[in-house]
Amino acid sequence: MPMEIYERLSQVYDLDWGKFSEQYVSLINQLLDKRGIAQARILDLACGTGTLAVELANRGHYVYGIDISPQMIEIAQSKSMGLSNVSFEVQDMTLFAVEDKFDLATCTFDSLNYLLDTDGVKAMFYRITNVLHKSGLFVFDSNTDRLYTNRHKGTHKRELGGESFVQKCSYDSIKKEATTVFEFSDGTIEVHKQRPYNLVELEPLLADAGLRVVDTFAGFDKRPYNSESERLICIAEKEIMGNGA
Repeated sequence: MPMEIYERLSQVYDLDWGKFSEQYVSLINQLLDKRGIAQARILDLACGTGTLAVELANRGHYVYGIDISPQMIEIAQSKSMGLSNVSFEVQDMTLFAVEDKFDLATCTFDSLNYLLDTDGVKAMFYRITNVLHKSGLFVFDSNTDRLYTNRHKGTHKRELGGESFVQKCSYDSIKKEATTVFEFSDGTIEVHKQRPYNLVELEPLLADAGLRVVDTFAGFDKRPYNSESERLICIAEKEIMGNGA
């Protein structure tokens, strides 16, 4: 029985993939410290189960997280009970609407790769620019073509939290389409599609939206990003236009 992405995977997500986002906390705090911002307003796009958002809220920041998966948002809300400075809502990261302005926006753990065409990427970038304060920062990552070519292959039997499933990975380098099929023991299936994005493709889209790349890394150890990197971690800044709006 086919399911929407993360409808079933959300139940075991934090047992494996959830820890990745926590690695951003140090980088984000460094960026905010440089700007003298002790309590930032942060927009967390594709926030998943809220791991990063809750960690940042625990450090005194106000965080608003959105995700397209109701199941992921439900888990995020349960994890944030008792915290008044974090909130979550089901929204599409390419169509989101918020009234606040933010010091920083994030989109982590290959969430960008779920946008299968550049129109979606453009839409998200423009919305991010519109909700950032002057010189606000956008921190995101992307799996590159190199990662999918090197690693996204094979069938893997998994067990997490008592849940058994099979994870099948494949990559069509012509279509630039990575497919992950999760087959659960009760017969339910989730199919995840992703597309690689390298800096050479993303930088013009960022520039068109009024975002300037200020730094790039290949990993959290801050190795320099290059054309051979499997992952891109990018820090972009909203450019001040005309009246500085």
